Amino acid sequence: MKGCWNLTNLCNEECCFCFRELQERARDIEDNIVILNKLKNIGFTEITYAGGEPLIYSGLRVLLKYARSLGIKNHLITNGKNLTLENIDSYLCNVDKLTFSIESTNEYVNSTTGRGIEHYKHIKSLLPYIKENYPHITLEINTVATKVNLNELDYLFEALGSEISLYGLKKWKISRFCPLRGYARIRKSFFDLTEEEFLDVEKKYSGLTAPFKISVRNTDSIDENIIISPKGAIKKSSMNEEYTLVEDIINSPTVRIKKVLEKGV
Repeated sequence: MKGCWNLTNLCNEECCFCFRELQERARDIEDNIVILNKLKNIGFTEITYAGGEPLIYSGLRVLLKYARSLGIKNHLITNGKNLTLENIDSYLCNVDKLTFSIESTNEYVNSTTGRGIEHYKHIKSLLPYIKENYPHITLEINTVATKVNLNELDYLFEALGSEISLYGLKKWKISRFCPLRGYARIRKSFFDLTEEEFLDVEKKYSGLTAPFKISVRNTDSIDENIIISPKGAIKKSSMNEEYTLVEDIINSPTVRIKKVLEKGV
């Protein structure tokens, strides 16, 4: 079983299209160790750590190390801003898959949408070290397709092929903007793609030949995910609406959680 754990709702970037949870606050490391043990007992074999920005969570290194000791595979999704050559080893030593979020190579576009300047440049600067020291890590790129960056996708594809693929890029995942919650729901009219626009993206990029796999995903792909929220609830989504399966993992018996997941998944 796989799940996406949104460890925190805090982020060091201000992406206008983000659907992170704005209300919940992160648990402390002691509580999250309990949650991690529960997830293992429920049958989770892979956890994706996201947010917000997971590198903001001070206990992330502890969770990655402990999850690895439990035999759980760790997948880290990050904007890369807090990842440096000075601290990178302390994270990646326990990571199996690493995904960077990139919407554009253009500094102006990144600045106006909230990614900030030198976003792409910083990620690119880390890749030689990652390839040399962590060749076993699966490297992927996530891109949210919105009205704002539709014209940027061609340039990003070219950059991924000529620059990022040199460092072992395995997959480029293009996800349709999803107004599930938070800022994304509020600003839907600014970023939402029409059906025709999304189908054009899907048709164009799914058919391209590249040294990496290209996956174009509609919003219903999010419905496949089991989400662990910052406060420790288990959630699912359907038709751009989110609902709660388990309010509190810590105080719910493992047997009950298993039964709820069997019905809800």
